[in-house]
Amino acid sequence: MTNYKTKKGSAELAKKIEEYFSLCDSANGGIGEKKATKPIKPYTLSGLLFHLDMSAKELDTLLQVRAPSRVISGAKRRIEAYIEENSLNGNLSATAAFNSLKEHFGWSAKESEKDETEGFTVELSDDAERFGA
Repeated sequence: MTNYKTKKGSAELAKKIEEYFSLCDSANGGIGEKKATKPIKPYTLSGLLFHLDMSAKELDTLLQVRAPSRVISGAKRRIEAYIEENSLNGNLSATAAFNSLKEHFGWSAKESEKDETEGFTVELSDDAERFGA
């Protein structure tokens, strides 16, 4: 296995990552970001990891090393943008895309969307109570 922690290894990693994106684009019949049909092989982090024969933990470890971190971060941003853009234009399931973005890229529901009914009290006026009885 190539030592991706070196400058030479990072160049090899970049080549393998680009190979993954090219394979996806070929399977989809064109450039992934520009194709307007549902992708057969969308860009995914798990697909990239499979192509690299690497675990998510190994990828996270490489992110801590200066040489490969820019290459990996760029690939992750490309996958993240692909998922978001293709879910917005209807080429990917919005629910599946959100779950992937949440799991792999740290996305989450906004705090303001949480249930705010805690401590919510309804008081009826005397008139409302009389009509409700």
